[in-house]
Amino acid sequence: DAPGGPAVPPHFARGFLTAGLFSMSRHPNFFAEQAMWVVTAVWGAVLSGGARDVTPWLANGWGALALVALFQGSTSFTEELTLKKYSAYAKYQKTVSRLIPWVPREIKWE
Repeated sequence: DAPGGPAVPPHFARGFLTAGLFSMSRHPNFFAEQAMWVVTAVWGAVLSGGARDVTPWLANGWGALALVALFQGSTSFTEELTLKKYSAYAKYQKTVSRLIPWVPREIKWE
């Protein structure tokens, strides 16, 4: 136990999570929201006759494209701040996918 209370789990002491979904993606929540908007745009385009015409793809796609671009900027900003705050984040960046959940290249946290 730490002085004055229980021991702090390693991921809390490190400052960021590396377990669960965060072992496969540094931003699984960002990925999920972007995927939701892309799926909604595709679904809207298909239901609007997108199999026969390109107009529904354009009408539905711009919003999803804008949100994905916004998230990319936000993700870069978040990565920059986190890297400045936690030195161990550089190792995490090298081993875990930035956005799309994927099997980590190699990650052994103490």
